[in-house]
Amino acid sequence: MDTASRLILFADVIDSGNFSKAAERRAVNRSYVSKQLAKLEEQLGVRLLNRTTRSLSLTEAGDAIYQHACSLREQLMETDALVASLRQEVSGELRISSTTQFGRLHVLPVIEALAADYPRLNVELRLEDRYVDIVGERYDVAIRVTEPNDSTLVARKLADNPFVMVASPAYLERHGTPATLTDLAAHRFVVYSGDYGVNDSWSYRDGSTIKTFAVNPRIKVNDGYALLKAAEDGLGIALMATFVSREALRRGTLLRVLPELPLVPYSPIYIMYPSRSYLPKKTRLFIDRLVEYVGQPPFWDGDGEATTR
Repeated sequence: MDTASRLILFADVIDSGNFSKAAERRAVNRSYVSKQLAKLEEQLGVRLLNRTTRSLSLTEAGDAIYQHACSLREQLMETDALVASLRQEVSGELRISSTTQFGRLHVLPVIEALAADYPRLNVELRLEDRYVDIVGERYDVAIRVTEPNDSTLVARKLADNPFVMVASPAYLERHGTPATLTDLAAHRFVVYSGDYGVNDSWSYRDGSTIKTFAVNPRIKVNDGYALLKAAEDGLGIALMATFVSREALRRGTLLRVLPELPLVPYSPIYIMYPSRSYLPKKTRLFIDRLVEYVGQPPFWDGDGEATTR
């Protein structure tokens, strides 16, 4: 125990009236309290208490030290209250990285709600489909559509990420609705093409086997919204995540193609952050709200049924 702690213990003893009550309040032995006050007197080089078998009384020096100890205890309590207040304060800057289309559809509404509820909170949202260095680039949190491969990060699963094959009603009316995989050879396709290649080989399950089939893309885009818009505009059949296509499917601006084909889903969607320890309230609040938002309503498959998360 350091000097400051012994001073506060001394003040507690005087306020309690004796060693035993002070020890009981702190859940320690009476002898421990007595030893600590003896060490305090030794450190200060003055006698603080006159002791008898029945009572304690302050010496002149003890009275002066008691006043100082009370002031120190009050300052410490004010500091604790300030720290608690700061921990509860939702303020400062929250830096978020997210994949582009997921950020537009699901992260931005959460940020808008947070900004309305906490006017002292500033948020920087970076929408990009590259793999960011969360720690090195000083992000508080990142949303990624990829399996976690960094053991230094906490990864919390937000949702599964099933794919659907879709096309606009106008496209299907002009070019016909495919009934089999073989029929796809006569169709046009819009595909995603990013930094890691062109998504022109699509996978599905045939029993316990995963098979692929190649498509010949007519349009290539590197943005989820552009992929959605191109499909809605009738430029071809597209493969896209349900979180991108679900509203269009519900509106009827897109229809599922070969809905019985068990397409292999992409990686689940994760929210990642550097540490569980001392997580700022602003970060925890955003994480909790995003988890709630993603689940209300849940992600949907093309038939309007909730997917398992």
